[in-house]
Amino acid sequence: MVSLLGFLILIGLVVNNGILFVDTTNRYRDEMPLYEALIHAGRTRLRPILMITLTTVLAMLPLALGIGDAMMQGLGITVIGGLTASTTLALLLLPTFYLIIDGNSDKRAERKRKRIEKRDNKVALMEES
Repeated sequence: MVSLLGFLILIGLVVNNGILFVDTTNRYRDEMPLYEALIHAGRTRLRPILMITLTTVLAMLPLALGIGDAMMQGLGITVIGGLTASTTLALLLLPTFYLIIDGNSDKRAERKRKRIEKRDNKVALMEES
């Protein structure tokens, strides 16, 4: 049951890391292209994300080792293992997924613009004849 509490803590931390990265990327998107924005956001947010992860892992280490209350050991192990894995995945995969999803939305918008142009051209031809 205590492991579930650790899982809830883990979800909050992982979501926070993701929001930090995506928000920073969105801010940079106003000033530069997507690829450069992702690189700059990664550089800017790498240290804060690693600091949050490291401090949380170090704080949970005594719990994971069973120092103090042995009943809380599951919480420490869950948070340390999950946070280590999710931070690695967030730093590596989040920019990739952002690039894929946002790149697809740009392509969709371009296709939609072309369809609208084609339809408007047809309407204009029909009105002329």
